[in-house]
Amino acid sequence: MKTIFRYISRNIPLVAATSAAVLLLVVFSCAAPDKGGYPPVETLPETDIDLPGGDDVPVVRVLVLETEDRIRIDIPGGQVAAKSEDGQTIGRFEVSGTLALSKTKNGLRLKQRNRPVHEAPIMEIRPTGDAGFTIEDTPYRGGLLLRRKDGKKIQAINVIEIDDYLKGVLPSEIGYLKEGQYEAYEVQAIASRSYALSKLEEKKNEPYDMRATIMDQVYKGIKGENRIASEAVEKTRGVVGIWDGEPIRAFYSSCCGGTVNGARVIRNARDLAPLRGGQVCHDCRASPRYRWPTIRIAKSAIYHALKRAYPAAGRLGGVAQIRVASRTEYGRAVWVDVMGTTADTKIRVRAEDIRLALMRSGARGAKGLYSMNCKMRSVGSDIEFHDGRGYGHGVGICQYGAQGKAARGVSAEAILA
Repeated sequence: MKTIFRYISRNIPLVAATSAAVLLLVVFSCAAPDKGGYPPVETLPETDIDLPGGDDVPVVRVLVLETEDRIRIDIPGGQVAAKSEDGQTIGRFEVSGTLALSKTKNGLRLKQRNRPVHEAPIMEIRPTGDAGFTIEDTPYRGGLLLRRKDGKKIQAINVIEIDDYLKGVLPSEIGYLKEGQYEAYEVQAIASRSYALSKLEEKKNEPYDMRATIMDQVYKGIKGENRIASEAVEKTRGVVGIWDGEPIRAFYSSCCGGTVNGARVIRNARDLAPLRGGQVCHDCRASPRYRWPTIRIAKSAIYHALKRAYPAAGRLGGVAQIRVASRTEYGRAVWVDVMGTTADTKIRVRAEDIRLALMRSGARGAKGLYSMNCKMRSVGSDIEFHDGRGYGHGVGICQYGAQGKAARGVSAEAILA
C-alpha cells in the first residue's frame, strides 16, 4: 500500500511563530515480498474501496485499542485486505455486520456469521463510502488496521483523514466551550492539527503515529464530536503552524498558572522561539487549578513510582528528599535531584517526570498534583507540594488562557500570535 499526500498551510503564526506556506510530501510504503505460511483467502476484483487518503488529504494512524482479548467490530459493509507480515496483500474479501477478531499463534483470525473464517498477520478493514465502523460500541470514521504486537496483544489502528480525526479530538482536549469562546476552538484545531502533522515523519516507520490518549491527544471517535468544534475544524482546514519549514510540535495544556513554560521542562528540545515560554498570561484565572492547595505524597509512593519508571532509582533504597537542581527564569523547577535513603545516592530527573510517574502509578494523592509549578519540601515521611499553580505541563498554548482571550473578543489568529 502506498499513500501519498500533500498538505499546504496558510500563512498564520502559532504562538510567537511566523508561518510560511509549506508543501509537505510524505510517502508511506509497506509493500514487500510475501513470506507465505497462511491459507489463501478469496480474492475479489479490484474495487474503489481503500483506506482513507488521497492526493491532497493528510492521513493519520491512531492507536485506539490495544488488548489481549477478542475484539468485536461492527461494519455496515466493506472489504478486508488480508496482508502478510511484510505488508503484501494476499487476499481481499467482503464483510458486513458483526465481526469477531482474535489472535492466533501466528496472526489474526476474523470470523463473521455464515461466512468463512479468515486468518492473516495483518488485516485492513475498508468500509464502503463513509460508513465507518464500530469497535466495542465506539463508532469511528475512516478505516481500520489490525495487527498483533509481540504475539500477545491486538492493536486496532484507526486510519483516518486528519480533519475527521480532529473532530473527535477537540471537545476532549479543550472541553465544551460557551458561546463567546468559540475562537478558542479554532486555536485548538490549529494546535492539534500542527501537533498531529509533526508526528508523521517521526513515526513513519512505526505501526501508528499517535495514541488516542493523553500520551498524544485524547481522541474518542464520533462519540467525542461536537457540532461547534467540528465547524472550527472545517473553518481552519489547511491552517498549520510552521517553523523552519516543518509543522511545529504544538504543545498545549489546561492552565499555565500565569506564565507559559518552555518546552525544555518536558523534553530535550531545540530552542525554538514559539516554544521558548516565558509569556505572562492573565487570562487563565478562571481555571479552578490556577492555584491549588497543598498536598502531601508519601516518600515510599514516590520511590516506588520512580523505580517503576526508572530502574536506576532502585539503588536509592527510598526517597529522603527532593532538591531543585535547576529552574526557569520565572522559578519553575526543570530538573530535580531525588536524594536516596542509601548513603550518597541520588538520581536527577525532570520535575515533570515525577508527576507523570506518580500519575501512572496511581499513587495516593497523585491526582492532586496538578503541575510541577510548585514548591517542594520534606515533611516527615512525606514530600509536601505547596504554592501550586496551573494544571498540566504549561508548555505552549494555555487553553484557559485561550478561552479567556476569546471571551474578550480576541481572534484565534491574534491568540496564536
